[in-house]
Amino acid sequence: MTNRESPLYWSFPCGTWFATQVRLSVYFPLLFFVFWFRMERVDLALAVTGILLVSTILHEFGHVIAARLTGGLGDEILIWPLGGLAFVQPAVTLSSRLLTTIAGPAMNLALCLLSLKSVIDVGQFASAINPLTLPSVMLAENWLSDVLVLVFAINWMLFLINLVPVYPLDGGRVVQTLLAQWWGSEKATETYLRVGFVVAILILFGGLLAESTWSVCIGAFILVLNMQESFQLSSGEAYDDSFMGYDFSQGYTSLEKADGTNEEPKAGLLQRWKARREAERMERERLQATEEEQLLDQLLEKVHQHGMDSLSPDEKSLLERTSARYRNRDHSE
Repeated sequence: MTNRESPLYWSFPCGTWFATQVRLSVYFPLLFFVFWFRMERVDLALAVTGILLVSTILHEFGHVIAARLTGGLGDEILIWPLGGLAFVQPAVTLSSRLLTTIAGPAMNLALCLLSLKSVIDVGQFASAINPLTLPSVMLAENWLSDVLVLVFAINWMLFLINLVPVYPLDGGRVVQTLLAQWWGSEKATETYLRVGFVVAILILFGGLLAESTWSVCIGAFILVLNMQESFQLSSGEAYDDSFMGYDFSQGYTSLEKADGTNEEPKAGLLQRWKARREAERMERERLQATEEEQLLDQLLEKVHQHGMDSLSPDEKSLLERTSARYRNRDHSE
């Protein structure tokens, strides 16, 4: 089974925004039916699902933009029911890794600040800052204020969740990055995975005691992902030190295990998918370079036959840009 055929990654494209391909998991629409069942209101379920979708996309773009601004790369986002997965590669500097990680929750906090005034004006601040429940709204005459209250509550919840310093949350990525500076990547990962087990169990049992379904789900989710990552690390699979920009929905690693032979250990599902995406990106760049070479040859032939004045302003501009790109490439080589 190829990576794209894996049920875990079944998704459909939603376009390319700001040079970033956005894909939506086929499982994401199931959230609407879950909210509808829990809230018993179609309009409220639609509002919560839509706000969660937009907030998650903005969170992931926070990772991508921060990575690019600090010298890194980012070209794909996958929106999953429990959050998002941003495929980013920050620069090798500590500041780039930390800023890329922090930018996701910072985007959620910014949305909270933008909607804070409406929350205070309608007197919903006390209920909106409770991360265990959503505030009660009617979505009637003052529907815009009610929507802003939900925006605050959902983004506040996402912000707090991502602060938890365990895998696969953004807080865990910050802890791992800092520990790696002192102990090395593999020891740092082992340490924060152990902490993740403890925190996940505490959240799970806390949710059971408080009868909070979402806390139980989050605790179980963190526990399972920490078990998967720990299993992969201890079973001898190649350790991947690349930064993938994980947050609330990150850490989709494989449970595949080495067969005990002397063969090199297999890469996990996520690593193989990442390699496939990188190969596809390189192929796109190769095709683009080929098209540019052909176009450049046509323009140069036209100049040779009829002179520069035969080119239109757009063709001159294209010729200058393409020629400059090739000069820069030659200098770098």
